[in-house]
Amino acid sequence: MLSFETVQEVCESQKITLVIHPAIRKAVKGYEESFYIGLRCFLKSESDGVYFLPLQNGGYERLVFTKRVSAGGHRLLRIDPVSTCGLARIKTSFGERPSAV
Repeated sequence: MLSFETVQEVCESQKITLVIHPAIRKAVKGYEESFYIGLRCFLKSESDGVYFLPLQNGGYERLVFTKRVSAGGHRLLRIDPVSTCGLARIKTSFGERPSAV
C-alpha cells in the first residue's frame, strides 16, 4: 500500500511543493493509491484534476488539483475542496469541529 510520503515524493521529484490542508491529508489516509493515481494523471495532463474523496460519514467531497507558481517563482500543487463548505464537511466527517470563518 502506498503512503502519503510517496505522494509527496512524486511532487518533490518534479520540484513541485505540495500545498494541502492537514484535515485533507488526514482524510486521504487509506485512499493514497487512488489519490496517487489521480495526482499522477493530473501532473501528466491526462485528467481534469478532480478527485472524489470518500468521507467517513458517507458521501464524498470533490477535491481539485491546481498548479500555481508562488511569488518567488516556486511551482506549487494545491489541493482544495471544490465547494466552499468542503473543508468543514471533511472535518465533520472525522468528528472535528470546523473553525468559524
